Amino acid sequence: MWFISIKFIILLITAVVVYFYTSLHLFKAVYKASDIIIDELFHIPQGIAYCERNFSRWDPKITTLPGLYLASSILSVFSLDCNTYNLRFINLIASCMNLVIFAFLLKFIYGHTGSQIKIVLQALSLAILPPLYFFSFVYYTDTLSLLMLLIFSIMSIVYKSYWLVFLNGGLCVLFRQTNVVWIAMMLGHRVIDLFIRSSRVYGNQYLNKSAIRRSIIANNIDSSKLKRYYNLNDIVIAIKYHVSTCFVNVFKFLTISDFVLMFQQALVLLGFVVFVYVNGSIVVGDKSAHQATLHLPQMLYFLLFYGVFGLPYVLAKFSSTLKLIMRHKLKVVFFAVLFAAIVHFNTLVHPYILADNRHYTFYVWNRWFGKYDYAKYATIPAYIFLLFSLYDNLKDQNCVAFLLPYTIALFLTLSLQKLLDVRYFLVPYIIVRLRFAKSSYKVACFEFLWYLSMNVAVFYVFFNKEIKWVDFDQPQRIIW
Repeated sequence: MWFISIKFIILLITAVVVYFYTSLHLFKAVYKASDIIIDELFHIPQGIAYCERNFSRWDPKITTLPGLYLASSILSVFSLDCNTYNLRFINLIASCMNLVIFAFLLKFIYGHTGSQIKIVLQALSLAILPPLYFFSFVYYTDTLSLLMLLIFSIMSIVYKSYWLVFLNGGLCVLFRQTNVVWIAMMLGHRVIDLFIRSSRVYGNQYLNKSAIRRSIIANNIDSSKLKRYYNLNDIVIAIKYHVSTCFVNVFKFLTISDFVLMFQQALVLLGFVVFVYVNGSIVVGDKSAHQATLHLPQMLYFLLFYGVFGLPYVLAKFSSTLKLIMRHKLKVVFFAVLFAAIVHFNTLVHPYILADNRHYTFYVWNRWFGKYDYAKYATIPAYIFLLFSLYDNLKDQNCVAFLLPYTIALFLTLSLQKLLDVRYFLVPYIIVRLRFAKSSYKVACFEFLWYLSMNVAVFYVFFNKEIKWVDFDQPQRIIW
């Protein structure tokens, strides 16, 4: 059991107050600089319609379910004007709530041994993760969608709610359809863990039936260090054992709490399957621009995202990662061949990334990948190093029960998207970032200062670089 100290609460409240008032000044500056920022052209009129209780209006260009707009209808409950300022302000409040939940999740992960100042500092760093932080000032779905997913994690992992998991899981999907993949990942994590732990207890010839019946060993045998060393072979052994026993012992090991949570998560997945069947697609609205397309390089682009925003952790494990690479030379060759085949045969370019010069991805693509024929191959060494670096940051804190469902979820989230958009990488990065081993003060401070400096640079470009578009009266600006 874990507890929250008064010191932690005071530190967290102080961080939230400083974060809010600092961000509020920036929020007002963003509002004055631009009334409409790219996709807000569709989002804001839709949000105003729902805020005014006009639920029959729907813009066919919108591809997500109406969670964001339903949340916006709360403005009218408090007699607030349905305007751009107030609609954007909802996300600023949501970002403050994300900061609080980040702190509680990190407190739960690190337990009593973690420094409370460092925990709050890391929560603050996650809140100002540059792409996430920017979208806290505009009327997009990202901030509230993440909030729903974080609440779902709290209810599933920390508090283990007996009935709110299903409700909140539905809200996660209502804000963004791809959140269902991360709900499936949590369910998969729990199922694999249950399979392996139960096979290790009931399939262990050195444990007698009396010990198993007392359930002391059954509940605690793999509760700490053993758990983090599961590998693929453990899954194979567990499946063989449970097949031979007709899966009876899985249910003996299953607690009522776990069953209720897993049942609610499974109901969310079932409901989503029904939605896709009825809708004919995961996308609502403009389906032609977001058709599912196999695009494996997205997994490699995610590694670059990790390399940029996880730089403090990359550098902290730099020498360790090099040693890991040297010990697995055959795997390096395998990945080099695999990545070369992926980028050669499956590099796709969405028309938006070639035409929309209001995103950083436009400049990265057109000044590197799209400009030089050799660029996609020259980046392969970076992919390989970052893959080993990511594994190096995860291997001592996690096992296959997390890594396997996470990898599958990452594939489903990224590799079926043709469009390259940094927003797609936010949730998967935040998930692995929360799974990293406890960092030093040096790394935690570096992360905070790294994000702070990037935000300064990004907002400097936003306020000072204007782009003329024929379709807009106001000058356009560069965003993530």
